[in-house]
Amino acid sequence: MDYAANLALFLTERKGSCLATWSGRLPADEQRALFGRFLGKGKIWIDGAAETVEHWRKTGFGLDGECTASLSWKSI
Repeated sequence: MDYAANLALFLTERKGSCLATWSGRLPADEQRALFGRFLGKGKIWIDGAAETVEHWRKTGFGLDGECTASLSWKSI
């Protein structure tokens, strides 16, 4: 399965360009469909220009964030 193509289509549908940036929450089944794995609960950042996917979760009573996964589209 070509997950990079899925991510490019996802960005094009949501933002109108495959080079855009999208952030938000995705359910586990959508994450598995897009990336082939579940990154976790929290905020997902998809950057089309840099071709990266990041997972962020809140720490310290929601004031701080921690990047738990930063993946390039090639490694997915």
